[in-house]
Amino acid sequence: MTTGISSFGQSNKFYELADKMFFNIFAHKPDSSVLFFIEKYFPAFSKEFRPGGWTVNPADPPELQSTVHSLIFTHHPYFNAKFKEGRLELFSSETKNGRPGITDFQLWFMFDTKKDASDAFAKLSDMFNNLSKRKNIVEKDGKIIAEYTDQDFLERTNSSIYFNQR
Repeated sequence: MTTGISSFGQSNKFYELADKMFFNIFAHKPDSSVLFFIEKYFPAFSKEFRPGGWTVNPADPPELQSTVHSLIFTHHPYFNAKFKEGRLELFSSETKNGRPGITDFQLWFMFDTKKDASDAFAKLSDMFNNLSKRKNIVEKDGKIIAEYTDQDFLERTNSSIYFNQR
């Protein structure tokens, strides 16, 4: 099962749950189970966010490399489901000597049995179903895909979450 969400920092129950699923990293309050990982690779997310200031971009921008930073876990502090292993993936762009900047992120759960996967999928769906304005659940190519949003219309935007069960 994969999970993805596109935007955080909003202050409503939908985003609070989404932040928790991603260990409160994007709320700048990472859970202690991922703090070492965040401090090492993305230290800006381990401190309180203070908006403001200016960014100066060089006339000749540096060459960026795309990277993926993964953390494997066997327990999730906000999702009590039976899973074999979970993986938090943070996709980033970074310069040769600079800190990475997150460009995308995914949360994966792996299961020993199809029943465990189905139970977790149902539990996760129920959690977001109660907080969403719109949802869409479809079966495509043998996968069940559930999409939720707190917006008035459903599309893959910066306020939607989706899961698929293979």
